[in-house]
Amino acid sequence: MAFSNLTLTRYSCRDYQNRPVEDEKIAQIIEAGRLAPSACNNHPTRVIVCDTPALKGKAAKAAHHFAKDGSVFGAPLVLLVCAKEQVAWTRKYDSMNAAQIDSAIVTDQMMMQAVDLGLQTCWVCHFDPRIAIDEFDLPQDAYPIHMLTVGYAADAIAEPEKRAERTIAKEDFLNVRA
Repeated sequence: MAFSNLTLTRYSCRDYQNRPVEDEKIAQIIEAGRLAPSACNNHPTRVIVCDTPALKGKAAKAAHHFAKDGSVFGAPLVLLVCAKEQVAWTRKYDSMNAAQIDSAIVTDQMMMQAVDLGLQTCWVCHFDPRIAIDEFDLPQDAYPIHMLTVGYAADAIAEPEKRAERTIAKEDFLNVRA
């Protein structure tokens, strides 16, 4: 699928079919994230694949507002994306650490790969990282940044007019002063 079609097809799916994501597709999604660029090739991102009831339940505890059917939005697959800030490149001028940027690039590449495979996703940041740390017994140097739910959609993308209402106007997008 052309990238321009991916950007039009992808949406925040919040209802999934009770159908597992095939192992081959999971492997392709993970590989897309693994190959993602990072600042100075430091690769500070780590991913936990939540595809069992126990792991999806842990993710749902952290994202309790979106818990459904023992998972987040009922998704058959949740990817917990963590960052190791000590591994990430840091800009010398203002000490900006690239870990969050790098993990966002990984998440984006996995998201677009999933859509290219006929799946849908929802990028979730509204979760309690402390609960995720405890539930997944994360090491002290790994901080949970994102969750990506993945599966076969049980809902549908909004009509183009509705999508346009929720999208920034081009003149505002291109105007830093707006």
